[in-house]
Amino acid sequence: MAMYNTYIVMRRTQIYLDDRQRRNLDRVARRTRRTVSELIREAIDARYAAPPKEDFLDALRAGAFGVWKARSDLGPTDTYLRGLRRGKRVDRRV
Repeated sequence: MAMYNTYIVMRRTQIYLDDRQRRNLDRVARRTRRTVSELIREAIDARYAAPPKEDFLDALRAGAFGVWKARSDLGPTDTYLRGLRRGKRVDRRV
């Protein structure tokens, strides 16, 4: 059986809450048997974390765009695309 250790680095952060916010957090923490810090981290992730699609698109933009620009064997892509599109457009004069 393999043993895996995961280390999560966290920074201590101080925030100011009004009495109502703190009471609400305390109530939910007691009811769910979780810490106030855990609830705050979860709320931050739910509100400000990038959706998976956005993460994917960022990775795609960073690594894929221009990946073939140095290839001389492909030729100009605009000619290729026009050839693909020719004859497939709907005739709008009908």
